[in-house]
Amino acid sequence: MFSPAPNGAAPPTVRTSRRRQRPLSNEGSLSAPKGKRQRLNDQTFVPPGAAPEMEEAKSLMVPALARPGSAGEPAGLQREIAVRGKKSRSGERSTKGDGSCVLTSNDTYTVSKLPALPDMLRADTTVHQHGAINSDSGYALTLTHTHAIVWPYAANIQSPETFTFALPQPSKRSTDPLPLGSLVSHSASSIEPGLVVVIPTSGKITYWESVSSAATLDLRLQRNGVELSIPGMLSGETVIQILNAETAGFVLAFSTGRIAYMAVRDGQGRPAISVQFLRSGSGPTSGSIFGSIRNVLSSSAWRGDIAAVRAGRQEKVGERNVVLATAKGKLQSWNIHRGGHAAINGDAEGREAIVMAIKANNPELSDLLIEGFEIHDFTYAPKSATDTSPKNPKRGPQLLLLTSLAHRQSSHYFLVNVELKDTEVSVGDIHPITSYTTPISREATSKPRLYLPNPALIAYVVFDRAIVVRSMAKQPDSPDIQLRSESHLLPQSFEDVIDFRQEMNIEVVGSGMEEPHGPLPTIEDPKLHRRHKAKHPAVVLIVRGGGVLRVAATDVVRLDSSNAQQVTAISKLKQAVFFGAIKDNPLSFKVRPELQFPAEQIGEAAKELSAQILTSKPPLDNLAITQSLQKRTAALKDLAIYLQASGVVLDRRTKWELLCNAEKLAAATIMWKCYDDTVKNLPHGQKHGLMADVVDFIHENEKVEPNKEKGELDRVRHWFIHDVIKVQIAVPWAYQVIKYTYQDGQKDHASVMDILSEADDMVLGALQAAFDFRTANLRLYGLGEEQLEHGILKSGYEGLDEFWTSTFFVAETARKQVELAGMLLREYWGRPAGQGAPGPEVVDKIRLDFPALIDIAIRSNTERIRWSLAQDSPAAQEQANQVRLALAKVQEEHISSLATDLELIDKAIALAEKHEILPVLASLLQWELSGSRLKSRQPGLSDEAVEFLLNRANEVKASIERLFTKFGARWAMAFFEHEIEVGAMGQLLDEWTEEQPYLTKFLRSKSEYARVSWINDVTREDDLEAASSALLDLGLKHEQDSWSKKIELSLGKMALLATQSHSQADGTISDEGQKQLTSVSNQLGLIKIQKQIFEFILPSIAAAIDENAEVQLALESHGNKKLRKQLMLTRLLQDSMSRLVKHEVMNASELVDLLTLMGSQVETFDHEDFLASRFFLALEATRRGISGKEEQLLMQRIIWRRCMLNDDWAQVNNTVEKDEQQHSEQLKKTALYQTAYLCFKNRFFENKNMKPMDPTEVVGAGVLDVEDRFTRLDASITESIMGDMQAEDDSLALEGKHRLGQWYSTVLEQAKQDYETVLAEETDDGKSMQQMEALLAQIEGGIRANEQSKADSLLHSKQRYKPKPKTNGHLRQSIRN
Repeated sequence: MFSPAPNGAAPPTVRTSRRRQRPLSNEGSLSAPKGKRQRLNDQTFVPPGAAPEMEEAKSLMVPALARPGSAGEPAGLQREIAVRGKKSRSGERSTKGDGSCVLTSNDTYTVSKLPALPDMLRADTTVHQHGAINSDSGYALTLTHTHAIVWPYAANIQSPETFTFALPQPSKRSTDPLPLGSLVSHSASSIEPGLVVVIPTSGKITYWESVSSAATLDLRLQRNGVELSIPGMLSGETVIQILNAETAGFVLAFSTGRIAYMAVRDGQGRPAISVQFLRSGSGPTSGSIFGSIRNVLSSSAWRGDIAAVRAGRQEKVGERNVVLATAKGKLQSWNIHRGGHAAINGDAEGREAIVMAIKANNPELSDLLIEGFEIHDFTYAPKSATDTSPKNPKRGPQLLLLTSLAHRQSSHYFLVNVELKDTEVSVGDIHPITSYTTPISREATSKPRLYLPNPALIAYVVFDRAIVVRSMAKQPDSPDIQLRSESHLLPQSFEDVIDFRQEMNIEVVGSGMEEPHGPLPTIEDPKLHRRHKAKHPAVVLIVRGGGVLRVAATDVVRLDSSNAQQVTAISKLKQAVFFGAIKDNPLSFKVRPELQFPAEQIGEAAKELSAQILTSKPPLDNLAITQSLQKRTAALKDLAIYLQASGVVLDRRTKWELLCNAEKLAAATIMWKCYDDTVKNLPHGQKHGLMADVVDFIHENEKVEPNKEKGELDRVRHWFIHDVIKVQIAVPWAYQVIKYTYQDGQKDHASVMDILSEADDMVLGALQAAFDFRTANLRLYGLGEEQLEHGILKSGYEGLDEFWTSTFFVAETARKQVELAGMLLREYWGRPAGQGAPGPEVVDKIRLDFPALIDIAIRSNTERIRWSLAQDSPAAQEQANQVRLALAKVQEEHISSLATDLELIDKAIALAEKHEILPVLASLLQWELSGSRLKSRQPGLSDEAVEFLLNRANEVKASIERLFTKFGARWAMAFFEHEIEVGAMGQLLDEWTEEQPYLTKFLRSKSEYARVSWINDVTREDDLEAASSALLDLGLKHEQDSWSKKIELSLGKMALLATQSHSQADGTISDEGQKQLTSVSNQLGLIKIQKQIFEFILPSIAAAIDENAEVQLALESHGNKKLRKQLMLTRLLQDSMSRLVKHEVMNASELVDLLTLMGSQVETFDHEDFLASRFFLALEATRRGISGKEEQLLMQRIIWRRCMLNDDWAQVNNTVEKDEQQHSEQLKKTALYQTAYLCFKNRFFENKNMKPMDPTEVVGAGVLDVEDRFTRLDASITESIMGDMQAEDDSLALEGKHRLGQWYSTVLEQAKQDYETVLAEETDDGKSMQQMEALLAQIEGGIRANEQSKADSLLHSKQRYKPKPKTNGHLRQSIRN
C-alpha cells in the first residue's frame, strides 16, 4: 500500500521502543548537557490541533532577504538574542496584557497586532516570504528563498528570541516557488519545536530536530540537521504543500496531483527523513522511473490541481485521517498511520452535487456555469456542529468546504458542509459569503485558507488582503428555523470582512488558528508545554508589511443565542472612529461595496455614535476630564473625517446635528477650562465655582446623577463626563444662578459682580467656541455650501432642528445677562469702591468683556429669530417678532452705552458695523464726529490736543465715507436719516458732496423728505422736473399744513411751468403738464378759500392764549344756534373749525361743512361781504375739490338747501307796506340772491356740472344719497348724519307755506337781470376803450412806417447821422396826453 523506502532499505516499521534513544554519528543533534532524555513512545507525538502547513507560493520579482554572515556560511542556525523591547509607537493602543495593540474591535471579534516580530522582517517589508503559525508551540515560521526564520510569535516583546536558518541549496532563481516548511513537535530532549523545510523545485528536504539546539560543537565536522532529496520526482514537478499530520507523519502534495507520505524520524525516534508516494491502487509500486510514470497515470492523473490537503483531529496516537480536495470538486479520504501505512476510505466527485445545492439555495445564480466552480480550501467540521442524529461510527469525514462560483468580474463564495462516505458526497448546510466577492488573486503569495476553531461557532476565511469572519452557529430550535433549515434557507448570520489598506501594499503570507484548550475528545500530552494559551477561537496572520495579527472571536457564546450579533452601521462606524486613527494601522475601515448600508441607516448610526461619544460611553470612559474631552473631540473629528471620506450622502439635517454635537463638545472644553482656572486660583476650602452651582440647579431629569456608592463624588466632573450633550441646559443657568441667589438675598452687589464675571467667562467661552468651531468645520461636515454670517446661518433654516446655541432660554438669558451687566456697569464703573461695592478689577474686567457679551447675545438672538421665522407655526412667528423687538432694544441701548457711558466708542462702532446695525452706527459715528469737532474748539487746549481731536474727526469722517462703499444705499439711508432726525440739514446738503448720488436717491426715496429733496434737486442736481415733481407730490398728497402746502404748490407750479416751457419746442404745455397745473390750481383755490374763512374768524380769536381757546372762541362767535338739535352737523362744524384754526389742510367737504353750517353774525362790513359770498365759496370748493360727478352734484344740493334755509322767507314773503324798490333791496340781501348773483358773475353755470337748484331738487340730499366720506363710518353714526339731513329737509318743507318755490324763481331771475345790467354797462365802457386802443395802434404804425422810410434813405446817402430818440418819445407822450 505504500512505496518502499527511498534508500532501498527495508521499510520502517511502527514499533514502540523502551530503549534509551541514542543519537547517530551523523545526526547532527546535541542533547542538553544536563537534561534527561524522555523515552520515545506513542505519547511523545502530540496532535497540533491546527497543524501548521505550507503550500506552494508563486514567486514574485521582489528582492531576496540578504543572508547574514559571509557568503560561505554553512547552512545552519543563526540565533538572535532577545533584548529589551522597544517603546510603543505613538498612536498605538497597547491595552492588552500581552503587549498587543488593538487595531479594531467590536462585540464579536478583536483584531490585535502582536508585538513580537524579528527585526529582520521588521526592517525589510518587501522581502518575498510566506509562513505558518503553530499555536501549540507558540512559534511562527517564515520562509524566504534563502532563510527560515522561527520565533515565538506570542512573546510580549518587540524583538523576540529569533532562530534564523540559512537554507541549504536554496533556489537559484527568484521566480522559483518559495521553500515549504513546517514546525515539528518537540523531541524528548527539548521543549522547542523542530523544523522541516522542503525546496519545491529540487525536492531537497532538511530537518532540524530542535530550533534551539541545532547548533553543533564543531561546524567544520557536523551538519545542522538531516537532509534528503525526494526520489521519484518528475521533470517539472514541484512540491506545492507540506501537511503536518503528526503523530502519523507528514504529507507532501505535488503539482502533478500526487501525494506522498514523509517521516522525519525512524522507528527508534531518531532524526531520519523518508518519503514514499501514496497511490490509490493495491500492491507495491516500483521506485523506477517507469513505476513513477505508471503511478502518475494510474492514481493521480484524475486529481487535477490539488486545492488542499488537510488532516483531521487526532483520535488515536500514530493515526490520522487526511482528506485531499481538488479545485474541481474531487474529494479523497485517506487513513494514514505512522510509518507510511495508508488506505483510502472515501473517494467521490462532489462538484455537481455541490453546485446544484448552491443554485437551489440561490436561484439568482442558476445561470452560472458549472465550470466556474472551484474549491479553495476546506477544514474538518466537528460532529457536534453538523451531526444532530444519533452517533453513527461508520459515518465519513464531515468537512466544511470553501467554494466559489465565478461570475464575470466577481466570485460568489460559499461555505458548504459535506460528508464524504465511500463514493458519495452528501451536501449539508450552505452558508453563502455575501460580504466578499473579490476574485482570487492568482498572483497572491498564499492561497485562501479556511479555519473553524473550536467550538466551531465562528469561521475565518483568510484571503490575501482580507479576512472574512462568519458565524457558523445555528439559531435556537424553532419551527421556523427547522423549516428553513430543511430548505437550506438558513437565517442570516453574523458576517464581516476585515480589509487591509491598499496603499500600504501589505499581504497575508501565512496563517494559523488558535483554539481555547479544554476537555476535547482528542489525545493530548499532559506534559505538553504551551507558550500561549488561547482564550478565544482565533486566527493568527503573518502579514508582510503589517506584522503578526490576531483575529479573536471574543463572544462566541452570544452567536449561539437568539440575540446573536449582527454587522450594523454603528458597529462599522465605531471601528472606523475608535481605531482608524491609529498610526500605521494596516486595516482599512472603508465599508466594502457588498456591505454598504443605506444612507439613512448610516446617518442614524452616526447620530447615535455621536451621542455616545458625548456621553462618554466605552471606550471613552476616562475620569481625567481634560483627557476625556480631548479623546472625545478626536473621536468626533475622526467620525466626520470618515463620513466625508466614505462619500456617504447624508441628509442636511443629519449633517447639522452631527456638527452641533461637535460644537457642544468644543463649548464644554472651554467651560471646563474656565472652571478649572477659577477653582485653581481660589483658596483651599473655597474651591467652589459657578459651574458647581449650575450643576446643582439643573433638574435631575436633565442630568445623570452621580452614584456615590461607585465613588462618583465630584458632581462637576461627573457632568462633564456624562452630560455634555445637554450643554444647552447648562449655559442659561449661568444667568439664572445669579438671579436666584440675588433674589434670595444671599449675595450683595460685590458678590453678584464676582459671579457675573464667571458667568461672562462661561457664556462667552461656550457660545464663542461653538460659533468658531462651526465656522472652521463647516466643510468637514459636508456643509461647505452653507452661508454663515458670524458663525450663524444666513438662511435655509427650513427643516432643521433648533440650534442649541439659540434655544429660547439660551437667547433670552443672553439678553438678560447683557441687561444686568449694563445696569451694574453704569452703576459702578468709574466710581470709587466703597463698602459692599465690587472691586475695580472685577468691574473693569466685566466692562472689557461687555462688548463680546453683547456680540454673543446678538448672534444667539439673531439665530433664534431666523430659525423661528422659518417655522410654520404661528406661535413661532410671533415669538420671532417678540425676540426681534427685545433684541433691537438691547442692542441699541447697550451698544450706545459702550460709547456714552463706558468710553468704548471704538468697540461700539466695530460691533455696530459687524452686525450691520446701521442706525446705531450712524448715531455713534455722528456723535463721535461732532464731539471731536466740538472739543477741538474748546478754549485752553494745547496744540497737540487740538491736532489729535481734528485727526480723530478726520478718521471718523473717513470711516463714514468708507461705509458708503461697503454698504452702499443701506448706509446712506441710515446715515442721512440720522442727519435729518438731529436737524443737521445744512450739514446734510453741504458736507457730503462726494456722496451726492446717494443723497439724491435718499431724498427722493420718501415723500417726507421732499421738503429737502427739492432744494437738492434745484441747487445740486439742477433738475427742475424732479424738484417740481417732489413739491407737487408733497403738496398734493402729503402736506397737512395749509401755509406750507400753498408754498410747496406755488413753487412746484413755477418749476413745472419752467420745465414745460423748456421741454416744448413751441413753448406750449403738454397735456400731462396741463393736467398737473389744473390740479395745482384747484388746490390753491381751496387754500385761498380756507384763507378767506380764517381771515373772517381771525378777529374773534385774537384774544386766545392757545389753539384750544382759539377753537372755543371761534365756535362761540361763529357757531350756529340752529344746529342745537342736529348733533352730528354740530360735530362736523366743530371738527372743521378746529382744522381751520390749526391751519390744517382742509378738503372740499370740510370747507363746505364750515361755510354752510357756520353762523351769520355780522360784525364789520368785511364780514358782511364774506357772509354774502360763503355759499358761493362752498360751491367753488365743490367745483375745485370734488372730482366725482355724482358726489359733486350731491354736495351742490346740500349747499343750495342750506343756502335757502339761511334766510327768513316769512319776512320776504310779507310785502305789506313795502314799495317795489324796498322789496327789491330786501331780496338782494338774501343768501340765495347773493349766491346766484356771484354764480352768474363768475360764469359758474357755464360749467355743465354746475347749475342752480330749486327746492324740489335739493330735497333728500344726504338722506337718500349719503356722501362717500360717511359710508366708511359706523352705521349708527351714518344714521345720525342722515337724521340731521332729514331735519334740514323738514325745515325746507316748512318754508313752502311762504312760497319759497316762487320766490326762488323770482330771486334767480332778478339776480340774472342785475348781472346782465352790470355786464352791459361794463361792455359800453369797454367798447370806447377798444376804439381808443385801435386809434393809438394806427398812429404808432404810421410813425413806424415813416421812420423805416427814413432809415432806408439814410443807407444810400453819404452823410451818416444818428436820429434823435427824443422825437419819438415826445411824440408818443403827446399822443398819450
